[in-house]
Amino acid sequence: MKIMIVDDEPKIRKGLFKLLNGQEGWQVVGVYEDAPSALKDLYELEADVIITDIKMPEVSGLDLIRQIRERTLNIRIIILSGYSNFSYAQKAIELGVTRYLLKPTDPRELLSLLKEIEQELIPEASETGTVGRPDRENEVGNFLVVKAIQYIEIHYGGKIALKDMAKELHLSPNYLCELFKRHTGKNLMEYVTDYRMGKAKTYLNHVEYRVGDVAEMVGYKEAKYFSSAFKKAYGITPLEYRNKP
Repeated sequence: MKIMIVDDEPKIRKGLFKLLNGQEGWQVVGVYEDAPSALKDLYELEADVIITDIKMPEVSGLDLIRQIRERTLNIRIIILSGYSNFSYAQKAIELGVTRYLLKPTDPRELLSLLKEIEQELIPEASETGTVGRPDRENEVGNFLVVKAIQYIEIHYGGKIALKDMAKELHLSPNYLCELFKRHTGKNLMEYVTDYRMGKAKTYLNHVEYRVGDVAEMVGYKEAKYFSSAFKKAYGITPLEYRNKP
C-alpha cells in the first residue's frame, strides 16, 4: 500500500514517516510540506492513501482534497487536524474523506485505520485489476459519530433527546440516526441505553450508592423505570446484580 503525507509541520511529517514506512507491505512514496507539491506527484506515484492536514499555507488540505476529487483519483484520504470545527468536518464528509482524526493523533488508531483500508483495497484490486473508485457514501468519515458518542458520554446523566443531540451536531435527527447506524451497526438511542446500563453496573459496585441514586446518576428520574431497563438489558434487577456472589 502506497502512502503520501502532506503536512506543513516538520515534526508531524517526520513522525508519520517513521511510524508508517516501517510497516510491512507499506511504502511512504512521498512526504510534502504543501499541497501543490503533493498534487504535482499524484499521478506519477499512484498513491493509495493520502494523509493530510487541513490548515496549510497557500493551498489548504480541503482544497487539495477537492482537486483530487475533481481529477477523480481513486485515493483514500485521511485528515489529521488540530481543529474540531464542524464546518471542516462537514466539508470533509462532502468530499468523501475516509476519516477525520484530531491531533494529537493516537498512533494505534491511525495504524488500525490504515490496516482497515489495506484490507478494503485487496478485494478491489483483485476484482478490477486496479484499485477501484471507492463508494463515497461508505467512505464518509466517522468524525460526527465520534462527536455523538462524546455527547452521550458527557450527557448520559441527564436528559438525552435526539433532537438536542442532532442540533448540537448541526444535523437532522434522521440523518444522525442513519449515520450512526452506518458506522457503528447500532441504533443510536439503543446505544444511549447500553452506555447508561454499563455506567450503572459500575456505580452499583459501590455500595454507598442506593439503587435510586444510581438511577439518577445515569439519567433515569424513576428508579422503577431504571430497574426495568436494567433487567431488560441483563436479565436481573439492579439489586440482584449488586447482591450476586
